[in-house]
Formats: sequence, structure tokens, C-alpha cells
Amino acid sequence: MEKFKQFYEFLEANPLDFTTWSQFLGLVESSNDLYHIRKAFGIFLSHFPLTFGYWKKYADLDAENREDIYEKAIEMAGNCLEIWQYYLDFAMEIKSSKFVRSLFRRAIRRLGVSYLSGDLWKKWIKWEESRDRMDNVTKIYLTLLSTPVREIDEFWEHFKKHVQNRDTKELISPKQLFEIDEEIRSDPRFSEVKRGMSEIDMFRLKKIMDRHANLYKSTSTRVNRVSFYESEIKRTFFHIKPLNYHQLNNWNQYINFAEDQYENGSEKIEYVKMIYERALIPCALYVEIWRRYTIFFESHNMIDEAREVYEKATKIFVKNRPDIFISYSEFEERNKNYSKARELYQYLIHKMAIGHIETIVKYANFEKRMFKISQSRIDEKKSQDEQIIEIYKNGMDFFEKKLPDSKIKDKRQYAYLSMEYSKVLYQIYQKKQRVLKNYLNNYDNDNDNVKDLISKNENKMNIEKEKEKNIEIEIEKNNEKENENENEKKIEIEKEKEKENENEKEIEKEIEKENEKEKKIEIEIEKENDTNEEINDQKKSSKIKIENKDYNKEEEDKLKNDANKYLILSRQVIEKALETIDNYKPLWLFLIDYEMKIGGKDIYPRIKKVFERCIGDGSTLSKDEKISMLSLFIKISKFYSDEIILIRKAEEKLLKIPTVYSNHKDLENKKRLIEQIIELGNLKQTNKF
Repeated sequence: MEKFKQFYEFLEANPLDFTTWSQFLGLVESSNDLYHIRKAFGIFLSHFPLTFGYWKKYADLDAENREDIYEKAIEMAGNCLEIWQYYLDFAMEIKSSKFVRSLFRRAIRRLGVSYLSGDLWKKWIKWEESRDRMDNVTKIYLTLLSTPVREIDEFWEHFKKHVQNRDTKELISPKQLFEIDEEIRSDPRFSEVKRGMSEIDMFRLKKIMDRHANLYKSTSTRVNRVSFYESEIKRTFFHIKPLNYHQLNNWNQYINFAEDQYENGSEKIEYVKMIYERALIPCALYVEIWRRYTIFFESHNMIDEAREVYEKATKIFVKNRPDIFISYSEFEERNKNYSKARELYQYLIHKMAIGHIETIVKYANFEKRMFKISQSRIDEKKSQDEQIIEIYKNGMDFFEKKLPDSKIKDKRQYAYLSMEYSKVLYQIYQKKQRVLKNYLNNYDNDNDNVKDLISKNENKMNIEKEKEKNIEIEIEKNNEKENENENEKKIEIEKEKEKENENEKEIEKEIEKENEKEKKIEIEIEKENDTNEEINDQKKSSKIKIENKDYNKEEEDKLKNDANKYLILSRQVIEKALETIDNYKPLWLFLIDYEMKIGGKDIYPRIKKVFERCIGDGSTLSKDEKISMLSLFIKISKFYSDEIILIRKAEEKLLKIPTVYSNHKDLENKKRLIEQIIELGNLKQTNKF
């Protein structure tokens, strides 16, 4: 049993080692130890449920639980025809006719429309014939006539023999039989007087068989259409070895054909489902087929069915593949099941695929989207930036712990993650810069508004002063007029003393009028004084406003430092990656691209330093990579530098060596950078940069 323990320990660490499992199961089988048989076969079949031969072995070794074992097999691999055959063989030996018939119907519902299900149909017909249930045999044949199985021609010939001794009422529905009888009665060439009843039955049978023949021909045509794809299938069973490209492509083409040939409706869905279920036996380890299957269901708004497929894929068949979990999470997000989507990402991040870069990047983007949906945030206390940084930081920490012993592949993954992390930090820096810019713009706008208000108030005060002057002039004129009037009145009083009483009354009236005028003028003056006081108050308040809103140096410095912190950290991430793997050209290209994005007056000196590092004597880039980087440096220098001698020397150096590029991706990166350089060069020439 010590040997068993060693196998268990090894297989727990390597659960998908099929060869070791085969050796171990052989050892367990020969031991006749029922405990270990149940344990070992149970674990193995949870990993490889489509290995139908092992299900039969398991059921034979554990005879008292055979039925339960086969039910479990159907639950986990119900698309496997052989498992149904084994279960039926077992049931026909010891189970009741009712149970067996029910099991046949279950099998037919699940796999009856399969091209290869002919043996299953034959087994059912033979079993019903052994019990002399010919009426059931007739029903089976009638169903088969519309089922596109490989042996459709053989079944048609058997059906024609079978109906010779059957009542015509069994061969067709009552409604169809009534229609045929009506046709017979309306035929002027036929009458019961001329022909006997046996001839009528023969004529009726011929009519019935004509209808069935049309159905058979239609089904036979469908079988012929798929025969091309079926003939190309070389492996119908599951195996751990991968399929070749031709086989995988044939299944994809077969699925395309099935989806295109049938109209929307239950018939199409059931038929296409059958094709997928068959494909997912030899293609069980191919994520792309599982994903196609879920997309098919989702396109027909069958969300629960799509979810079931994802559950089966992630829990049984491709449970070690992060990409199917990512697809599953994206599916749940599309259907607004955000908690499940997050659960899947976190399972990958913390358990199944720690350090998987695609998962880290997609999970970070997921949480960024979820931040807009308040009820779906992972942590209300943390900001969006803090959450995203934490996700990337955890991924970086994972790689940094294993870097000392890492292979070159791991180091390149670390470099890629560093570039993604740096991009995120730079995006946060840009966002912080926009916050700073908005703050300064708002301050400038507020000051402009205050200046406009003061200018308007000053203009208003000038207008009021002019009004005051006009009022004073008017008062002086009125006073002069009053003096003149008084002198005239005195002369008149002396000359005309007799009219004194009358003139006095008139004078008094005039005086009263003048007094009223003076009062009005005084009231106007008081109003003007009040207006001037309001203007002065507005001046004071606007000055206070300027003082309160006065440029806050501390606030601006705080915003600047907050933004620059992420810019510095962004550069540090790339520099740290270059310390780890400085012979990775995409990192150098990323750093050049990064410096160009930052821009500024010192852009060329910064870019020049990067090139000096990557093509200098201390660089570990390959010869071809240095040549391509040197070529890029020359092109950049022509736009940004006036150092003609430096450019000529670089060109001469480049001309001495044939230019060879490492791969197509390098050329694409170079093309993208050159396009940016040209754009920036144009800006420089127009003095916009």
C-alpha cells in the first residue's frame, strides 16, 4: 500500500498525467481492493470522463454499484455513445422491460439524431422484436425515416419488409389515413364494386408507402450532404493526444455547415447541438470548440444552456486552461452577473493561474469598468487607481519572487507585464495632469470673471460721476435763475405796490415749486450716493474674492507631486525590467515610445540616452537587433537633432553592415514608431512642438 500512497501523491501534483494514471489503475485493478478501486477510478474519471472503457472496467469491478456508476457516467459524458451501449447491455440482463425501454428512450433523446447512432437504433429494434412488440418496432422505423443516420438506406429496406404484415393503421396517423381514404374515394377509376376489400388495402398501403418514400428520400439527401464531412473524421473517440490540423479544421467546417443549413427553430438547435456534442469527444481538450458552443447558445438567447457548457468545460474538460475561464467571466459580465465574473477572475489570480499575464490585465480592466457601477465595486474604500495598481503590483510581486531562478520565458513575461503596468501608471499620470490643468483653468477663469466685474463697475462709477456733475451744473443754473427772479420780483413790488398781494401769492407758489425741485434733486443725490456705496462694496467683495480664490501654491504643488509620483513610478517599472532582461528588444522600443509620449523640450537628449544604452558596447542585444535600433536612431535624429556629424557617423556605421531584422513584429513596432516620429517632426517644423 506504500506504493499506492506514492502514486496518489504524484498524481495529486500531476492530475493530468494520463500515462501514470494508466499504470496506477492497472495496479489497483489487479489488487482487487474495492476501497482503492473506488477511490482511484473515481479520481481518474473525474479528470478523463470520456474514457468509456474505464467506466466499463469500473462498473465490472464494483458490481454492486454498477447502475450508479453508469448513471454517473451519463451525467459526466452523456454525449459518449459507447457508455449508453454498455449501460443498455447491463440493463437488458437484469432490469425490467419498463426500465430498459425507458433507458432506450433516454439514449435516443440524447443521441438518436447522431449520424453514428444506427447501432443504438438496431439494438432497440432487436430488443422490441425479442419481446414480440412489433407495434413498437413500427413506431421506431417511422421515427427513423426522418433521422439522418448513416444506415438510413438499410433501415428503409427493412421497413418495407416489416410493413407487409402490419395493419395500415399502424403505419400512419389517423388524420393522414383519413386523407388517403378520401383520395381513394374520389378516384373515378376505383370503386369497391369493381375491386375487393383486399385490393383496397393494397392500394391504401401503396399510398401510405409513397408518403413514407418521400420522407425517406428527403432524409437520405440530408445524409448524403454530410457524408463528405463524416468521411473525413478519423477519430470519433477521446484521446489525450492532440488532433492534427486537418481533423480539427474538418470539425469546424462541419459545424459551419450545420449552422448554415438549418433554419432557426428547435430542429436546427437540436441537430447543431448533436454536432457540437460529437465534436467535443475527440476535441474535448480544445477551448475554441467549447467557446464556439457557448457562442451558439448565446446567439439564440439560450443563456442557461451556454452557462452549463462553461461549467462543464471549466470543471471537467479544460479546467487547467485560463483562457476558457476568461471567456466565462466575459460571458457573465455581458449578462450582468458581475459577482460571478469577479469570482472567476479571482480564482485565476489567486489559485489556478497565478501570474497569468492576460488574466492580470483583463481583471484590472474589469475592475476599472466595475468602478463605474458602484454596487459592483470590490472595495468602496479604495479609489479606482488604488485597486488597479494593487492588481498589477500583486502580479509583479509574483514574478519578482521567482526571477532569480526564472527561465528566459518567465523573464520575458515579466517584461511584458512591466510594460502593461507602466502603461497603466502613465495613464494615471495623464489623468492627474488633467486634474491639475482643470484646477489652473478654473482659477484663471475665476480671475477673468473678477476682472470683468471690476472693469464694469469702474465704467459704471464713471458714468455716475458724470451724472453728479450734470446735477451740480443744473443746480447752479437753477440758483442763478432764482436770483434773477428775486430781483425782478423786488423791482415789480416797488413799481406796483398795489399788486403786491397778488404777486406775493404767485411768488409763494413759485417758491414752493422751486423747493419741490430742490427736494427732488436732493433725493436723486442721495440715491446716487447709495449706488456709489454699492459699487464700492462690490469692489471690496471682489477683492476679497480674489484673495480667497487667490492662487494656492500649496494646492498646485500637491497636484503636481501627485501626478509626477506616477510618472516616476512608471519609468522605474521599465528600468527595473531592463535590469532583469536587457536583451529584450521590445522593452527598449517601449522605452523609446514612452519618452516620445512624455515629449518636452529635452525629448531628444532623453531618447539619445536610451539609444546609447541599447546599442552601446555594454548592450546585450543581438547584432541584428542593434543594427535595426541604429537605423531607427538615425531616423529620429534627423528630426530632432542638429548634430550632423553624429548622424553621418551613425549612417556610415550602418552602411558597413547589412540590415537584418529579427522578426516581423520588430518591423511592425518600428513602423509604428516612425509614424509617431514623422508626426512629431511635422509639429516641430510648424513650431507647434
